[in-house]
Amino acid sequence: MKKFFDLLPAVILTGVLFFSGCEVFQEALQESYASEDPSSDEYETRFNIGVFQIINYPRASNLEKEIDIGNGETICINTNALFHSKRIRAARAIPRPGNPDVYDLEFRLDRMGKTQWMMLHGSNRGREVAMMVDNRFAGTFVPASLDDGAKDWVKLRIGVDVYTAKGIVKFARKNYDYYNPEAKSWFSNL
Repeated sequence: MKKFFDLLPAVILTGVLFFSGCEVFQEALQESYASEDPSSDEYETRFNIGVFQIINYPRASNLEKEIDIGNGETICINTNALFHSKRIRAARAIPRPGNPDVYDLEFRLDRMGKTQWMMLHGSNRGREVAMMVDNRFAGTFVPASLDDGAKDWVKLRIGVDVYTAKGIVKFARKNYDYYNPEAKSWFSNL
C-alpha cells in the first residue's frame, strides 16, 4: 500500500497535465483518433502549410493580421495565402550541416504549384515570406527559383524543428491526396 501512495503524486500530476488542456497532449490525442486515409470522411489535414506575404507597413486591416513569431515579437502578414499544401505532392526534410536539430525543406510541386511558386518567387524577389504550419508560425524564408535540374522540386531554407519537419514529410502526400481527389471519387456518392 505504501508503494501506491509513493506513486500517487506522479499519477495525479500526469492526470492533471493530460486533462488540463495542454496543447501537446491534446494534439497527441487527436492524432491517435484521426484517420490516416485521405479518402475517408474522418481524415483531417495535419501539418498544413501556408506561405504568406509579410507586410512591413500595415494598411488594410481586413486582409492583414498580426501573428506571434515567438519571444514576444509579432509580424504582420497578408491573410491571402500565396502558396498552400494543396500543391505539394511530396516533401523532404534536409538536416542543416553542423546542426542536426534544424531542418530545411524540399517540396515536390504539381503543375499548378510550379506556376504558383514562380509567381511567388517573382513577386517577392529577395524579400522574406512567412510560412505557417497548421496556423502556427514556422519561420521565414526567401523564395528560391525553381531549379531546372531538380524538375518539380523547390528548396526552402527555413530552419524548422525535427517534429515539424518529419510531420510535413509524413503528411505532404496525404494532404495532397485529400485536396486533390481522383476523378473517379467524384461520383462515388451518387
